[in-house]
Amino acid sequence: MSSNNITLIEENSINTIKFEPNFYFSNEKESRLWNNKLWHIISEANVSFNKDIFWKVVERWTNEVHLVIPPIERVEIISDIENETYQGLIHNELSANINPVRSIKRKLIPKRKNKDEELEELVEYYMDENLNESRVIYTPIISNFKEPLQENIPFYYPKVFNFSYVYREYNSDSDIDCQSQISIEIIPLPQSVQFTDKMKYVYKQLFKKLYKWCQNTSMGYEKRFHHDLLVPKELYKETYQRLKSKYATDLVRNWTEKTDPIKFVFEDIAIASWLIALWELERIEQKSSKLQTFIDLGCGNGLLTFILSSEGYVGFGIDLKKRKIWDKFIEKGANLIEEAIQPNLITYPNTDWIIGNHADELVPWIPIIASKSSPFTKLMVIPCCFYSLTGLKYTFPNQIITSGKYKAYQEYIQDIISKCGFITEIDWLRIPSTKNVVLVGRKRVDIDNKVKDQINQLILDAGSVIIRK
Repeated sequence: MSSNNITLIEENSINTIKFEPNFYFSNEKESRLWNNKLWHIISEANVSFNKDIFWKVVERWTNEVHLVIPPIERVEIISDIENETYQGLIHNELSANINPVRSIKRKLIPKRKNKDEELEELVEYYMDENLNESRVIYTPIISNFKEPLQENIPFYYPKVFNFSYVYREYNSDSDIDCQSQISIEIIPLPQSVQFTDKMKYVYKQLFKKLYKWCQNTSMGYEKRFHHDLLVPKELYKETYQRLKSKYATDLVRNWTEKTDPIKFVFEDIAIASWLIALWELERIEQKSSKLQTFIDLGCGNGLLTFILSSEGYVGFGIDLKKRKIWDKFIEKGANLIEEAIQPNLITYPNTDWIIGNHADELVPWIPIIASKSSPFTKLMVIPCCFYSLTGLKYTFPNQIITSGKYKAYQEYIQDIISKCGFITEIDWLRIPSTKNVVLVGRKRVDIDNKVKDQINQLILDAGSVIIRK
C-alpha cells in the first residue's frame, strides 16, 4: 500500500485543525466492498464535523456544481425524487441491497458550449444505518458504451463508472481517536486504472475542497458574498423560470449577433428577472399597480430593454451603435435609439429607473443623471470595465486597493452614488459573469445644497465629455 501524506492548516479557524489525508494512487489500491460493488479508496481522512455538515455541503454542490468543477457553467435539475423504489427503476445494478433515499438526475452545462459536450448524471444519496455511513454517488449517464468508454466522458469529468464522497461515523466506544472520517471512493473504467499526475492533482484538490467546505460550515463560516439581499431567492427563481420559458428558446435560435447567444440570453434573462422581481416588491411597498418606467443607457444588444418592454414596462434603450438584432426587437415593440449622449447635460425627469447593465463609460455618470432628473428617479448599475467620469480608464488615483481592483472600482462608483444623495444598496446577481455586483440607488438623503454642490463638482472635475457608448 502506498500513500501520500500532506498537511493543510485551515485559516480563519478558532482552533488550529490539522487535515492529514491519505491518498492511495498505487496499483495496489485500498478497496472495500459496499453494496455488492468493489470500490477503490482514493483518499481518506479523520474529521471532527458531523454528518449534517457533510450533507449541507453535498446539497450545495448538487445545485451549484460550478463551485466544484470550474469548466461547468451551471446545472439543470431534470428530476429530483425521494423514493426508496425509484432507484430500482432506472439504475438497479447500482444498489442490490441498499436503495438511495434520494435520486437526482441532472445535466451539466459546460462554459465552452461549442467545444465541450453536456453530460447527464445521476446523483444518489445513501444513508447506511448499519455502517453509520452517509454516501453520495455520482454516475455519468453514458449513452454510447462502445470502447473505449473514457472517450464518451467529457474531459472535465472523472473517467469512472461511479464517483463517491463518503462520510463514516464510528461508535462512541471505538478505539479511534477521531470519531468520523471522510473519503473519496471510485469504480474506475477499465482503461483508467493508472493515475496520471493530473488525475492525482484533481483528486487531491477535490478532497481538500470537501474538507475545507465542511470545516468552514461547521465553524459557522459565512460567505464573502450573499445573494438575495434585495430580492428573495424564491421570487427571483419563479420569475427567472417564467422568463426563461417564455423567451430563451426563440432568442437563442434566432440570435443574429456574433456573440455567444447562450451567454448573453441567459445572463440578461437573469438580470431582467432580478429587476422585475425588485420592481414587483417596490409596487407592493408603494401599494401601486402602475409598472415602472425605465431607460437602459448603453443598452448594447438591446436584449434587456426588449425583455422589460415585452413584460409591459415602458422605456427605451440608448446606445451609440445599432446592433443587427435591434430590428427584430423593434419589430416586437422595443424602443431602441442609436445616439451619442453628453451625460453632463442630459436628464430624464419622467423616468422612474435609469439602468446601466455593464454600461462601461456611462456607469459613473448614471448616479449624476438620476439625481438631476427628478427627486424620484432611481438607479441600478452593474459595474464592469473600469472607466472614470472623464470617459477614460479609471486608474485608482490615491485609492488603497486591499481586495482587488474590481472591489476598488465598486467603491469608486459607490462614492459617486453617495455624493449624488443616494443610499447605496448592494446585491450579487445569479449570473455566470464574475462582474455580478449590482449597485442600487432607490433611497435618498435630503437633497440639499451640499449634494448639489457635490454633483456640480463631479461634473466640473470631469469636464465636457461625450460618452461614446
